Amino acid sequence: MANNNIHGVIPVDKPAGMTSHDVIYKMRRVLGTKKVGHTGTLDPSVTGVLPIVIGDATKLTEILQLRDKRYVATVTLGKTTDTEDATGETMETAEVAAGSITKEDVERVIETFKGDYHQMVPLYSSVRVNGRKLYWYAHEGIEVDRPSRTVQIKSLEMTSDVRNEDGTISFDIDVICSKGTYIRTLAVDIGAALGYPAHMSYLRRTGSCGFSIEESISLDDLRDGTVKAEPIPIIDMLDDILRTDIQNNEDLLFRITHGQKVVKSDILTMLGLTELDTILFTRGEMPLGIYKTHPEKPDQLKPFKMFNNLWGTYGNN
Repeated sequence: MANNNIHGVIPVDKPAGMTSHDVIYKMRRVLGTKKVGHTGTLDPSVTGVLPIVIGDATKLTEILQLRDKRYVATVTLGKTTDTEDATGETMETAEVAAGSITKEDVERVIETFKGDYHQMVPLYSSVRVNGRKLYWYAHEGIEVDRPSRTVQIKSLEMTSDVRNEDGTISFDIDVICSKGTYIRTLAVDIGAALGYPAHMSYLRRTGSCGFSIEESISLDDLRDGTVKAEPIPIIDMLDDILRTDIQNNEDLLFRITHGQKVVKSDILTMLGLTELDTILFTRGEMPLGIYKTHPEKPDQLKPFKMFNNLWGTYGNN
C-alpha cells in the first residue's frame, strides 16, 4: 500500500549513468509512495545534488528552482562538440600548444563572465521552440534559431593549474549561478574568449536549492537501508519567506484553510508592515499556505501554494 503521509525533501547525490527520472523511480520504491519529483534535471553523465521532493513538497519545485546552483567543472580547449560536453560528436578541433594559455590568461577571461551573462541555449537541451524541444531538432537534423537568455554568474573561480595533454589544455572551475545557466555553454564561451574551440569535459553539481553535496545522501545508501530516508520538513525549506503563525486567529485560520483570498491591508496592519508580496501562513510549525499579491487586485492576497495534505498528516487539533 502506498504511503501518502510522507512530505519533504531529500537531497540525493545522483550517480553517473542514471537519468534524473531513474532516480525518481528508485526513490518511489524506497519511500513506498508515487508522489515524488525533483527540482532540476541532471544529464546522465553528470553527478551531484538532486533534491527529491515528496508529497506536498512537490509544490515547492517552482520555488526551489529559483535558488542558486553550484558546480565544479572542467573546461577543455582544443575541441568542441555538438552537445558542448564530452558525450557529443566532435565539431571542430585546434591544437593548443603547451604554454600558449597560462593560468593568468584564464583568470583574466573568466573574470569577464561574472555578473549578468548572455548565453545561447544549447541545441541539445529541453528548451522548447515552436512547441518542440531543441534536442528533437538536433536528432532530426533540422536547423532552428535557438533562443538566448541572460543568466547570472554569481561566483566563478579557477580551481586548478592549466593542464597540457595531447594538444589540448584543460582547467577546473567552480561556479555559483542562477537558474537556467548551462555550464557546458559557459565552457564553450570561455574557450571562445581564449581563442579556441572548447567543451565541458566534466561536471558535478555541488549545490542546489540550498543543499550542498556534503548534505546529500547516496542513492545506494538509501536503497540498502544504510541511511534512513528522513525527508527534511517543508517548513524548513521556506526560511526565506515571511511567515506568520495564525493558529490563534480563528477567522483568518478559517479563510486560509479554505483557500480564500484575504485583504492585504488587514495582514499588513496585523504584522505592523507597510508592504509585502509573499507570505507563508502557518499553524504553529505546520505550513498552511503561501499567499502572493493578487496580480489584478493588488489590495488582495491570493493562494499561491497550499499544503492541504499536511493537515491530515499533522491532525487538525
